[in-house]
Amino acid sequence: FRAERFRRRHTSAALGIRSTIEIASVPTRAMSTPTLPHQTLFNALLLCMLLSHVNSLQLSTSTRLPGVSTFKAHAFLSTPSNWPKIVASSFSVQPVRGNSYSQTDESMVVGDVVDEIFGLPPLLPLSVRWTCERSNSNTGELVFYSTDGLANVAKDCSMIFAIREEERKESKDGCVVDFTMQYEPVSPLATLAMPILEVDNNVAIRVLLRIWCT
Repeated sequence: FRAERFRRRHTSAALGIRSTIEIASVPTRAMSTPTLPHQTLFNALLLCMLLSHVNSLQLSTSTRLPGVSTFKAHAFLSTPSNWPKIVASSFSVQPVRGNSYSQTDESMVVGDVVDEIFGLPPLLPLSVRWTCERSNSNTGELVFYSTDGLANVAKDCSMIFAIREEERKESKDGCVVDFTMQYEPVSPLATLAMPILEVDNNVAIRVLLRIWCT
């Protein structure tokens, strides 16, 4: 059996992901033989192992908000009670006991903490605890971070908003919202769910944000 080294590089411009998978010393004859059930199971397990070792994933999207100032867009996005209005997977938001931030219908400032509830509570309650790390309505910066992320799925999660004035001359008081989601997978589920998250983010930013914020 002659051993070869295979390298596969996958690039997805839509998701903004670039990953490299390298498998060394693979017998070439085995590649040409029919796939047996136990080989299929082994390949599936190998794929799961590779997916679980991805360091960090990122999703990005953006939208124009005609007639909406950067201050209005910043105020809307920094108010947690607005998140379930535009994010289909978000069920509700709750204040965290012991934190000074208690009114989720008010804009968060640096240091404020809130729990965002996902899933189908109470049957399937999932939550992420977000901390506001940066918030500046003048520069349009808005960053939320979660160290623990979603238990057993993802950690070191970030929601990064960059809000800037519309550059088109014909646009009056409009703005552009750039959104980036970053997280580190803990299980293969976090990687496999990226196409669903991409749709969720695009609907939230490109469709529902324009409806609720204008």
